[in-house]
Amino acid sequence: LSYRWLLNEFPVFITLDKRRFVSQTNGNLYIANVEASDKGNYSCFVSSPSITKSVFSKFIPLIPQTDRAKVYPADIKVKFKDTYALLGQNVTLECFALGK
Repeated sequence: LSYRWLLNEFPVFITLDKRRFVSQTNGNLYIANVEASDKGNYSCFVSSPSITKSVFSKFIPLIPQTDRAKVYPADIKVKFKDTYALLGQNVTLECFALGK
């Protein structure tokens, strides 16, 4: 499967950069340091080249808040599921820390 995200309408796909990352493991969109320009309606576009089929998710609204009074403590997952890999093969591990 291949995951891409669009903003507000097709075909305005999100450009990935240092702030925005799409996990090809689960399709999640991660945005570090949300900006006012991130406001909008997001939809996930999933395609499968093997069966030549694509689907869109329902739109998910994102409304950045300007309230700086809310500060969240860091939240780092320390319990991960077991990961197996064959010797000589590549493996990708993802770790995301949330908070400010």
